[in-house]
Amino acid sequence: MTNLSDIHIFQQIKNGDVAAFNRLFDNYYTPMCYLASKYLVDMDLSRSLVQEVFVDLWTRREKISVDYSVKSYLFNMVKNRSIDHLRRHKKNIQLTETEEEMVHAPFHDIIEEAELNHRINASINELPEKCREIFLLCRFEGMKYAEIARKLDISVKTVEMQMGIALKKMRSSLSDYQMINLMVFVHSKKI
Repeated sequence: MTNLSDIHIFQQIKNGDVAAFNRLFDNYYTPMCYLASKYLVDMDLSRSLVQEVFVDLWTRREKISVDYSVKSYLFNMVKNRSIDHLRRHKKNIQLTETEEEMVHAPFHDIIEEAELNHRINASINELPEKCREIFLLCRFEGMKYAEIARKLDISVKTVEMQMGIALKKMRSSLSDYQMINLMVFVHSKKI
């Protein structure tokens, strides 16, 4: 979704167009939840906060003016509400090191990570069912090909072939820039 279409959709929302609001929600809900969870370290709380942001957006739609980027506006709302929540509920409690880092982290890095995570998840969800299952077992459960083969009662060659298909499809669905970010993101999680 480009900024121009975001602005157009936002104008439709200002006029009470529920379908436009649903499109904006569908496009940004997941990355916004991911962004909030980076601050709050609680996915349920993050979902609630993002839902509040959308409710507030809808109820105040006629008064809100967004002339630049709807995405930046929404992500800033999430960031500010997350930080406000941390400040309100942790008055006398020391912030953890992760929470402290998030408050001071460059905002554009957090947005890029949230968007990358959303694109990676979307790419994984586009994989055929068996291929996706094998990919998730290997990459996120840390299982070796032989373990996956035993668990799914298939050959190791089938696991190798399905992993090759998964990686090829993901490479084609993610741009070169996103693949570089994916590699950096995966590498940073291993450290």
